[in-house]
Amino acid sequence: MLLCKLRQGMRDVLKIRHVYIFQNEDSKHYFHLWVFPRHKWMNRFGRKIESVRPIIEYAKENMANEGVFKQVRAWVGRVRGFMDQR
Repeated sequence: MLLCKLRQGMRDVLKIRHVYIFQNEDSKHYFHLWVFPRHKWMNRFGRKIESVRPIIEYAKENMANEGVFKQVRAWVGRVRGFMDQR
């Protein structure tokens, strides 16, 4: 239910239509869910799963700055507000 609600907020609030969702279970004590939103700028890397690593590398090299971090924090706040309403 939590993941469905998160995706609804991402669609309604942020207009993110496509995501990759990964589940990682490396031990018997925990697991991780990775929600990887697809943005238009990522299309040049392709749409296959193999595109994720080059996208992450590109973002680390070219988008790790306070302007982008501020925008991400604002988006997180908007989705958090959506989650709190329902």
